Amino acid sequence: MVVGAHADDIEVAVGGTCLKYRAVGYEIVYVMATNNMSGGVSELLNDGTVRTTMETTLPMMARRKRECNDAARALGTTPIHLDHPQRHYTGPDGKTPLELRYGCVLPDGVPPNAPTILTACEDPASIDRLVRLILEKDPEVVLTFGVSQMNIEHFATSLLATQSYWQAVENGFRGALLHWRDAHTRHGEFNCRWETFVDYTPYLDRKMKLIGLHRCQMPNAHLPEFGHRLLGVRWGQACGCGAAEVFTWVRHADYRDTQGIVYPPLTLELIQNTK
Repeated sequence: MVVGAHADDIEVAVGGTCLKYRAVGYEIVYVMATNNMSGGVSELLNDGTVRTTMETTLPMMARRKRECNDAARALGTTPIHLDHPQRHYTGPDGKTPLELRYGCVLPDGVPPNAPTILTACEDPASIDRLVRLILEKDPEVVLTFGVSQMNIEHFATSLLATQSYWQAVENGFRGALLHWRDAHTRHGEFNCRWETFVDYTPYLDRKMKLIGLHRCQMPNAHLPEFGHRLLGVRWGQACGCGAAEVFTWVRHADYRDTQGIVYPPLTLELIQNTK
C-alpha cells in the first residue's frame, strides 16, 4: 500500500519499487489523499522551456485524476481517492490563487464538511476510513511520506497515514510501515538519512515513463537531465547500485508467531538492505 498526497507523488517517490514488485506478482494498493484541485498545467515548448497555465478546480481535478488513473493502470491497479480538499486553489477567473479557510465559500467540487488534508489527521472519520482500508487490504508494507517535508500537504498526509497505521495495529494489523525520504537538506542533513532501500536499477527508464504519465506536471520526464532521474541515480550511488528509493523503518512487520520465518520478497530486500 502506497499513500501519496497528490497525483505524481507515488510515482516520484516509489515508482521504481512499485514497478519492480508488480513485475513479480505484487498487488499495488494506490491511495491518493487529496482531491488534486490545485495546480497548473505545464507544457514543454520547442525551445526547451516550460509554460504553465492555471485551471479552476473542476477541470484541474478531472485532469489530474485522469493522469492518476493512467499511472495506476500502468501498475495494474486503480487509485483509491480519499478526496481531502487541498489548502488552496485557482479562483473562478482562472488566475487568482485562493486559500481554503474556515468559513469561506467552498470552491466548485468541494462538498461541505469535508476536512482538508491539513486537518484530516485530526478527524476521527477520516482516520477510521483509512484504518478500515488498511485492515481490508492487509498489505505486507505501507509506504508513505516521512514527517520532514517542505510541502505541508505531504507532511499532513504522513500524519494521516501514520495515525491510521497505528490504529490499524491496535486492531490487529501486522504489516510494516516505512517512510520514504525526501532529498532536501533544509531541515538538516539528518533528515536525508536512510535505513534501507530498494534497488530498482532495471526499472529506471520505466519509472520515468510512469512519472511522465502525469503530463500536466511532468512534461519533461523523458529528458536525460530530468531531476527525478538524476536523484534516483544519486540515491543509487549512495546505496551501491544503479538507482534506488530509500526509506526509514517506522515498524517492522510482526512475525512473532511464525515458525521458520520465510520473508516475502519486498520485506526480504528491505531487511537485507537495512544499514
